[in-house]
Order: sequence, then structure tokens, then C-alpha cells
Amino acid sequence: MHTPRHARRRGHPDPRRPRCAPRSRPGRYLIVNADDLGADDGTTRGIIEAHERGIVTSASLMVDMPGARSAVRTARAHPRLGVGLHVSFTAGRRIADLADLGLLRRELARQVDRFSEMAGQDPTHIDSHHHVHLRPEIAPLFVELCRDRRIPLRGFSGITYVGNFYGQWEPGRTDLSHIGPEYLISLLEGIAPGFSELACHPGDRDARFDPLYDWQRRFEVEALTDPRVSAAATREAIRLIDYREYGRLAPISSAGVASHSTT
Repeated sequence: MHTPRHARRRGHPDPRRPRCAPRSRPGRYLIVNADDLGADDGTTRGIIEAHERGIVTSASLMVDMPGARSAVRTARAHPRLGVGLHVSFTAGRRIADLADLGLLRRELARQVDRFSEMAGQDPTHIDSHHHVHLRPEIAPLFVELCRDRRIPLRGFSGITYVGNFYGQWEPGRTDLSHIGPEYLISLLEGIAPGFSELACHPGDRDARFDPLYDWQRRFEVEALTDPRVSAAATREAIRLIDYREYGRLAPISSAGVASHSTT
């Protein structure tokens, strides 16, 4: 069959040529998770602002801190904010001996159960204060619990962790360039295809639970809510999600039981 030239000029396909499926670029999915929810009211207030006005999609609750219950009530008013558990052995109820693995196992289970009692649901994910769950001797405790309860664990769930957005890489020395909007945009531009988590620590001006990192939190809020940052995420075709959406979007091999193994 002959296809008229004018039809081809108007964009009609030539039936004599095989049609090829369009090339698809792997998607980029980003969880922007704010640590330390409930640490104090100032920290919670900054996290909620960074969620309402910015790119934060997820937060991790410290269940034994004074502001925990009020943070849970506040989070309920923001159902699009995913809330997980920020396990702490050194803030709130302090564990004197981190070498006592039996004690740590019981404490970990207690904090998960306390989260469920306070929030009325399981945490969307689990991570830990100062990344204690990544210590080789402690990691198996977290992996076992998260595998049994099918809860994603930071660093063990097929999600690339991006921890560069932080303003104090040396104790006592703050580098504001690492928590500015320009730097945050550069991190977004470098997000790889697949699933990633960008950690942050926003807070209001009266966030005081960590004296080494308090006023810096307000600078994080300002960067996370900068319109140029959200515009960059749109321009880079990055889909902002939380851990609940990760569970629905990820293939079974990534989001299922296998995702909580140490391999």
C-alpha cells in the first residue's frame, strides 16, 4: 500500500515501516526523610514545615523523647507524611552497655512496640540515631526484626542512601554550604535511577535537643522549602515518595523479605 507523502508530512506513520516501542528511561524515586521527629517541639515544627512547604516526604520518630506523643498527634494531621522509627540507644532512655546484645534486642523490640502503641500502626521504616544499626555487631539484631515484621531498614532495603545533606562533618565546625539550596539542588541532580533516600535534619529556631546541631536545622528548613529545590526535582523528573509508596512500587525482590537480608 502506498502512503501519500502529505500524510507522512503531517506525522502519520508509514505502515510499511515496523513500529518500535518508545525507549523508557528508568524512573527516579526519592524519599526525603527527616530524622529526629519528636525530639522536641522545635524539631517537630521544623520537620512539619519542611513537609508542608517543601520536599520532605517522610520522618523518623524518637519514641522516648519528651515531644514524641505531640509529634504523633501532629503527624496524624498530615497523612501524606510517612512516619518510621528512629531507634535510639543514646538519647531518651540511654543504654549503658551497647555490647549487651540481649539487652539491645529487647530494647529494639520495645521501641517498635511503643511506636505501634503510640501511632496505632507499624512504622513505615526503621533507622537509628547516629546510625548505630550499621555497626557490624548490632546490625543482625535490626535485620532479624525487620525481616520478621517486614519493615524496611535503612541501608538494607535496596534503597540508595544519600547522607551528604548535613552541615557539620567535623565536631564544632559548621559548613553552611552543605545545607544550602544550591548544594541540595546538586544532590538532586545526582540522584541515580531507582530508589534513593535523602536524609535531613530540619528544625525550627528553638530546636535544642542536640546542642551540637541545633541552629543549623533552621538552615535546612530554608533549603528544603526553597522553590528552586522543588523546581529542580520536577525538572529532573524525580518522583518524591515515602516508604509506603516504595513498598507498592518496588519489585517483590526489592521490597519483600529479601530486601531485609544482609546481602
